[in-house]
Amino acid sequence: MKRGRFGLASSLISKRAGIALGITLGIALALPALASGGGNKGAPEGINYIPITPPLVVNYGGPGKARYIKAELSIRSENAADANTVTHHLPLIRDRLVSILSAQSDEIVSSVEGKEYLRTYALAEINKALLQVQGLAPQPAAEATPTAVAPTTPAAPATTIAPTEGSSAAATSATAAATASTLPVVTAVKGPASDLYFNNFVVQK
Repeated sequence: MKRGRFGLASSLISKRAGIALGITLGIALALPALASGGGNKGAPEGINYIPITPPLVVNYGGPGKARYIKAELSIRSENAADANTVTHHLPLIRDRLVSILSAQSDEIVSSVEGKEYLRTYALAEINKALLQVQGLAPQPAAEATPTAVAPTTPAAPATTIAPTEGSSAAATSATAAATASTLPVVTAVKGPASDLYFNNFVVQK
């Protein structure tokens, strides 16, 4: 009887040792896959749109009455490699955008021309930051276009504008053109971010 019990115990120990060896080998084989990302391939190939979440809420305009910008933004990239770069550096991008938005004035954030200037300026600054963190020198984009240029057609003489209800609209248009002509020219920078979108842009004064 004693020999039978010892034989049974020996058999159980052998089975347990085999199970333990199998588990150990399974873990050893799985470690390389886990180290390589566990199957996470990142962004899909092609054009990607990366939302900046949560939305940015920024105090702007300096001291005085509290004024806020709430901006929901997305970044476009043209391929998976650029999308992965943008996604990896989103904390850097958020920090840069907060600095840019908080430095704006009412004139910039309250006009269509100002918002377009702000969008193209922020895009150029994002690409500069991404290229610098990768140790690359920023390069101007081939199709760079200034965001604020003087009108190419001469303005109509003041004597041709009749004092009608449309006069206020004409005055507003003239003011907008004057504001646009005073905005700095932005040189686009080619980088991982190909475009920046203001999905929602709310100003609280």
